[in-house]
Amino acid sequence: MPEALDVTCPCCDAVLKVDPDTGSVVWVDKKKAPAKDFDDLVSRVHSQRSLLDEKFERSVQQTRNQKDILEKKFEEARKRAALDPTARPPNPFDNE
Repeated sequence: MPEALDVTCPCCDAVLKVDPDTGSVVWVDKKKAPAKDFDDLVSRVHSQRSLLDEKFERSVQQTRNQKDILEKKFEEARKRAALDPTARPPNPFDNE
């Protein structure tokens, strides 16, 4: 099995590890530009914080939506079970 190739991106100088069999990138090693001063570092931290806050908020919304969807599915299953109490869920071991 051939070794992954190291390729340097001409745009951002990131080092890419490329699988020679598939041609897909398996690892990216990005280089950050060195900070010029303290204010630049502070602005980077604030920009990253806002990005992480946005991602967290999206995650919270997805979790809330997922909870609502699961509750609706459960209620629908409960209604169906109440309509026909003799019906049983299919047994995967039964031969039909």
